[in-house]
Amino acid sequence: MKNIFQVIILLTAVLTFSQEKLIGEYCSIPIGESDVTCIEFKKDNLFKYKITGCLGVSKMGSGKFELKNGSLNLFFDKKNQIPRSTTKITEHESKSEKEVKLQFKIKDENGFDIPANIIRLTNQKHFSFDEYAKVFTIDKNSLKANYKIEFIGYETVDIEIENNTDKMIEIQLFPTQAKIISDTKIIMKWEKINDNEFQTGTNLWDRFKKV
Repeated sequence: MKNIFQVIILLTAVLTFSQEKLIGEYCSIPIGESDVTCIEFKKDNLFKYKITGCLGVSKMGSGKFELKNGSLNLFFDKKNQIPRSTTKITEHESKSEKEVKLQFKIKDENGFDIPANIIRLTNQKHFSFDEYAKVFTIDKNSLKANYKIEFIGYETVDIEIENNTDKMIEIQLFPTQAKIISDTKIIMKWEKINDNEFQTGTNLWDRFKKV
């Protein structure tokens, strides 16, 4: 019985020691223009995770990790993706009994005009569009429609607009954020190489080195 307790204590100590030794930031080895994955291990089994490519950080998340049976298990916290872009709609009574005008003004995060695409997604009849002025002319009191505003490298905004009054739609677009990894579990094979390196597979890009 004494030997059994000694083995249990030894295994617990090894597991605790392994996870404590894992503290620090480890990044995968970049191959050409491939993305780089970095995992920062912290005390109390906390971690931060990010994937970086040529355009910056594309994915990120955080949560708790565990080393168990030769696997590195990442349990990501549940977090919502909060858009930074804003929309302001100002209404005016239409002077026409037959039609309304929707004028769009699209600016970037610094307040400068940008040539964003404005796409009408529904009810493709009974309207015209002045692309230069960014103005839709639509049959008054026709069915409401959905619009998508997009510009490369920026967040996409989806809005629904009723056609009962003239409207000024002011949208401020912010650069695309890294995608938040939420409420997810990632299981990776874990094999220690040395105190500053581990691998999750047999490929070179499966090797993580301490930063």
